[in-house]
Amino acid sequence: MLHKANRPCVLIMRLKYKGKRYTFAVPLRSNIAPNVPKWQYYPLPQRKTTKDGHRHGVHYIKMFPIRREDADLYHTENNMYAALIKAELELGEKEIIKDCQAYLDRYATGEHPMYSTDIDYLITLV
Repeated sequence: MLHKANRPCVLIMRLKYKGKRYTFAVPLRSNIAPNVPKWQYYPLPQRKTTKDGHRHGVHYIKMFPIRREDADLYHTENNMYAALIKAELELGEKEIIKDCQAYLDRYATGEHPMYSTDIDYLITLV
């Protein structure tokens, strides 16, 4: 979906979009531009691949509908950084879910941020 094979998506959740429930995957991104509004992402500790001035986080505008059976588990065993990210996500899980739903509500009203996924089109593919 995002032109990058095996991009990790940290959350898979059921959310409402235009009155129906869909399963969405929300990806991690290591180089969120510094001018991206804070309502579009949840910040995480920087990765070694994060460029100066950019942010690492869960990028809501890149979420996409998915069939749950197409998802693979992301394993964090024996990976200290992945375990740190998992702990951060668990702390912010309720906020992330609330923010993702708010994003979908905005998107449904026609507010499509630049570079966001085309949710209406992607729903036709799942």
